[in-house]
Amino acid sequence: MTAEAYDTVIVGGGPAGLNAALYLGRSCRRVLLVDSGDARNMAAGVMHNVVTNDGADIADFRARARAELAAYDVTFRDDEVVSVEPDGDHVVTTTKESGTFRSRTLLYAAGVRSELPPVPGLADLWGTKVFECPYCHAWEVRGKSFGVYGGVVPSECLAATLTVWSDSLTYLSDRRELPDDERERLTAAGIPTVTDGIARVSPHPEGVAVELADGRSLTFGALFLHMDTEARVEPLRPWLRSGDLESVQTDERGRTALPRLYVAGDLGKNMQQAAMAAASGGLAAMAINSDLVREDRPADGALHLRPGGPAVHRLLPVRQREHAGPQHRRARLPRHPGPGGRRRRGRRRTAARSGAAARRQLRDVRRRGHR
Repeated sequence: MTAEAYDTVIVGGGPAGLNAALYLGRSCRRVLLVDSGDARNMAAGVMHNVVTNDGADIADFRARARAELAAYDVTFRDDEVVSVEPDGDHVVTTTKESGTFRSRTLLYAAGVRSELPPVPGLADLWGTKVFECPYCHAWEVRGKSFGVYGGVVPSECLAATLTVWSDSLTYLSDRRELPDDERERLTAAGIPTVTDGIARVSPHPEGVAVELADGRSLTFGALFLHMDTEARVEPLRPWLRSGDLESVQTDERGRTALPRLYVAGDLGKNMQQAAMAAASGGLAAMAINSDLVREDRPADGALHLRPGGPAVHRLLPVRQREHAGPQHRRARLPRHPGPGGRRRRGRRRTAARSGAAARRQLRDVRRRGHR
């Protein structure tokens, strides 16, 4: 176990974990990021909808992010986390090969696993010809015919959304009996349904070939589907007495009902997109830093300096600064220092009166317009 505790251990090295590391590193925090390197979007190879990184190679994006983080007190371990447990005012994280680490907080951003339907050949095309997110992948195959698989998870809303990118769509129910509301949505969107069972999918020069159980074959430019997902929270058990982290998340900044545990990325309450994941990582990092600032504040309000960091009392809200003791308050200037202050106050009153007059005039114009 490391002798000196980290301020934060981050589990997961995707956009959420990397952006959180950047925020915390720039907040003078000592950070360890542990990443197993098996994110679910790696199969796609590239990422989209991230400004200046649209179409960027995922591995290259991660490498560039790590290079930028080298300027801060951020350490990386390419390893798998096997357990996480609370230990008093710290959290103990144990990895498969790198050992055990103590930290004051833990940000869990390990993401989720996609559960592909058990259709032969589907996994081989996942990320290249078979997709889930239209916003991430439909542009590259726009104008082609789309098959939408709805044999396990209902995907009629996805099919309706895809009409933006293609006017040739077919819904594949794979023998699943469709409820009336699902069938009505497909009819309203003008999308035909093929109810036959699917034997397998395979690559085709035009995209994807879908072989039906009766021997027929359908060809599409791409295949889309919704999938079930599984939260990657095994290392958190038995500390986490829930099947996911979303159910214990208590605010939009990633705090949870479990002390010192924070969540970001696809495991939290946000859309599962790279840009949204990065944003959630930044929010969680700010929450962590804010909570550590409060924890480091002495009860008597005395000035406290972190090595290499700013005075803690300067980070407090104004009202809390006023109660930090007279020796730590900043000098307050007179409200109206001399005649100039009186003139400024007079100008503010004149501006307020002018604004009120303008609002009354606007109301009169609107009333006349409605007569």
